[in-house]
Amino acid sequence: MIKKKRRKRARRKRRLLALLIFAGIAAIAVLIGITGFKLTKVQVTGNELYTDRQIKESVLNDEYSWNTLYVVLKYKLFKMKEIPFIDEMEIQLRSPNKIQIKVYEKAIIGYIEANDQNVYFDKDGFVVEISKRRIENVPKVEGIECREVVVYEKLSLKDENALSLLLTFSHQLQKYERIPQTIAFGENNGLSADFDSIRAEIGDAQYLIEKVMRLDAIMPQLKGKKGVLHLENWTPLTTDAVFAPD
Repeated sequence: MIKKKRRKRARRKRRLLALLIFAGIAAIAVLIGITGFKLTKVQVTGNELYTDRQIKESVLNDEYSWNTLYVVLKYKLFKMKEIPFIDEMEIQLRSPNKIQIKVYEKAIIGYIEANDQNVYFDKDGFVVEISKRRIENVPKVEGIECREVVVYEKLSLKDENALSLLLTFSHQLQKYERIPQTIAFGENNGLSADFDSIRAEIGDAQYLIEKVMRLDAIMPQLKGKKGVLHLENWTPLTTDAVFAPD
């Protein structure tokens, strides 16, 4: 009977000792996590439209963001609030005191002028920036009117069909890396685009994808020329494209 009690006490001591060891290890791990992983350097890559500072402020956005482990685990384990101008983002631990933020920005496909400012929007029609700055290789869109412009909200056009047409046209142009200086809406939402000295008259939405494909094939032949390329009457049956030189 006495031996059984001794064995029980010995087992309790071993369990208590194991618990104390585990607690000690956990405390050491926490201490190392707090003191050894203090964030001192942030490397930002992949950003072109937005500054390193803007990216850092969007990622390191709470009171615990001074800890590298916390930041990395936060973005790996939890679904974070969407950052409006970022399509995707990767956070990597480079050292106990350094993280790398790899940014995949949302593509800006155009801008309109409103209230003496430039309103930039992405491939889905959402406003990503309202500012005075001029971003290179982003076409200006003319001939459409917005009811209101609110950053991070979808463009609110008086003609909703015009937005769908604009996004489809812009997407196709980017597909072929044909970026015009301006995109303009005319009567009955007829589209045109200016490429340096060449104006391409696209017309309405009918056969829009095929027209852009034809535009891409013809443009190399017009290098150094000035005039208007008429594609507004193009159909699969009447495949002629007329160039009217100035």
